[in-house]
Amino acid sequence: MIIEARDDTITLRGDVKTNIWAAIQAAATLLLENHPTGIIIDCSALTKITTKGAETFADAAEFIQSQNARIMVVGLSPEMLEIGKAVPGVRSQLPIAASIEEARASLRLGELTPRRGKARVAAVVPMLGNWRRAVYFADKLAFGENAEMHLVDLIKVPRTLPIGSPLPERESAGQARLEEAKGLVKKAGLGSFVHVERVRSKGAGLLDFARELGSGFTVVSIDRENREFPYIDQSDALALQEAARFEVSLVKGSPNDPVGSPSNVVVPATGAWSHAVEHACKLVHGENATVTLIYVIAIPRAESLDAPRADAEAAAEDAAREAIRIGKRYGVKVLAKTERVRDRVLGFMRIVQTQGFDLAVVGVGREVAGRDDFAHEVAEALLDELPCETIFLKTGD
Repeated sequence: MIIEARDDTITLRGDVKTNIWAAIQAAATLLLENHPTGIIIDCSALTKITTKGAETFADAAEFIQSQNARIMVVGLSPEMLEIGKAVPGVRSQLPIAASIEEARASLRLGELTPRRGKARVAAVVPMLGNWRRAVYFADKLAFGENAEMHLVDLIKVPRTLPIGSPLPERESAGQARLEEAKGLVKKAGLGSFVHVERVRSKGAGLLDFARELGSGFTVVSIDRENREFPYIDQSDALALQEAARFEVSLVKGSPNDPVGSPSNVVVPATGAWSHAVEHACKLVHGENATVTLIYVIAIPRAESLDAPRADAEAAAEDAAREAIRIGKRYGVKVLAKTERVRDRVLGFMRIVQTQGFDLAVVGVGREVAGRDDFAHEVAEALLDELPCETIFLKTGD
């Protein structure tokens, strides 16, 4: 048995009849010092391997994963792969690449920890759904906020494959999306970083990535553009939003033009409505647009619609003053209306459907204890019926 170590690759020649990991480990450790994201084991020169010898690769995978790195195995013949399948660690953990070039291309996408710049706020946009629209909104929210953009391609690896398995076509398509997104951010005058994360679940993977990065906010498109393009299920996105301690904006129902600015935005005066008004003002700042805050007062059918509601009317006036103040801060025209309805959710939905709004922004607070059921009900109704583009916003810490 001959073991050669060069650059990022360990080449094995001859027969592997026993577990030779002890002989390989020193070379692997040395290679990882210069290639911390992962190394390659080239088996194209092997002539024979036994079941006992295949344990070498199980030990190799376990060790390299413990170093927060990836391992790629190249050149195992079909017969050798069948022998390796008899070893549990090989069957479940060993990523197989078709060539050294394919293995290197996949390893180049990795990073030990997500890179960050010096900006105070890290904004995260995953390449999911209508990601161009998510990038557009995130750019608007980040502008002037000492923020940097982090664009992440979430590659979902089937559970039938080891998490480190190369997926060349998917990786290549993801790189194209990241490059285009990076160009869009550059046009907006912002700095950006690109990342690739290999995940089992897009929601859980994005949550882990954003936590590790220290994200200030994330904008996630939950539209499903095409079955062939990456997307996230609405239920997974809502679970991510519920668990996150940073700000999460879920966007659905985007227009065909990903950079089209909304002109008539509505915000229900419920939940974290003041933050939603601020959010809306940032999105339309510098455009000829109007943001309307609607305070809904529900009147039981047993009473006349104009029945007095002194407390609610006073609260509506306070909300109107605060909304207009926020609008002045951003140079955005803000209107405030009070609407009397029989059912709050149905009434608000009817208003949105009949008054020509092209974007609704619904805000909720992070703490479950302070949760506003009306805000959640309105958000869910908007996301399900989509009378207009909708942003469901949950505030962070």
